[in-house]
Amino acid sequence: MILKVDAISKSFGAKKILNNISFDVNSGEIFSLIGPNGAGKTTTLRCLYGDLKTETGIIEVFGEKYKPSLKKKIAVMSEDRLTFKRFTGEDYLKIWSMLYPNFDNETFSDFSIHYNYDLKQKVDTFSMGMKTLFHIALTISTNADLLILDEPTQNLDPVIRKEILEILKEYVENKEKSIIISSHEIYELEEITNSFAIIKEGKILYTDNLDNAKEKHRIINKGEVIPQGEVISTINENVLVKTEDDVGDYANFRDISLAYLKEKKSFKPFSKSKK
Repeated sequence: MILKVDAISKSFGAKKILNNISFDVNSGEIFSLIGPNGAGKTTTLRCLYGDLKTETGIIEVFGEKYKPSLKKKIAVMSEDRLTFKRFTGEDYLKIWSMLYPNFDNETFSDFSIHYNYDLKQKVDTFSMGMKTLFHIALTISTNADLLILDEPTQNLDPVIRKEILEILKEYVENKEKSIIISSHEIYELEEITNSFAIIKEGKILYTDNLDNAKEKHRIINKGEVIPQGEVISTINENVLVKTEDDVGDYANFRDISLAYLKEKKSFKPFSKSKK
């Protein structure tokens, strides 16, 4: 296990942001933290890499409690794509090369050529999409054992999004690394996600391995008898049920995520229709 998050909580003043958050990330996998804007995703990530201090709970990285010396094994891309006003691409390259002993200049050069960066240009003048690509290039080039990426495909066009997701998948598979991705783009993550947690209003609603989750959840079509198990929510006119019974249709990642995020109070049973 590369990361263990056990019952962490965080507040800003009187406002509770995270409430007893727990999940695990195994070595060699892509873990997706899924939820709507304001769910607590970014706050969770900031706690993971030590930018915020939790009030309760424990975070263990690489089998030990988080400490600053572990930072050289972790590379982070924040959602705000923070840039310094006068720094050029070359300036960033020098800094990141010094911070990460295994920084791969060849990989970074490949990104620069493919996406046509001007490294002499000030990074804060880049478009938002180019800033995203530039930060992805820096992060992947670190060769860090754990990448933490907050909305890594934001502001990218569909073709480039697909390219980046494939690059992330290859990073894990070929280099035996791990990645944590925070995103609300559920549909595009299904092809690369191994495990996930669904977060809403500062609470984890469900966390599991993706294959296990698909096995446990079934879509029961309208008019069919609902089996024993936990009714999660409606999907259009059908129902998603967590059950051990071999019934209904298998659910995909998007079905599962959206059903958990939907308010359960909207569920109205229809297996026994009134005449």
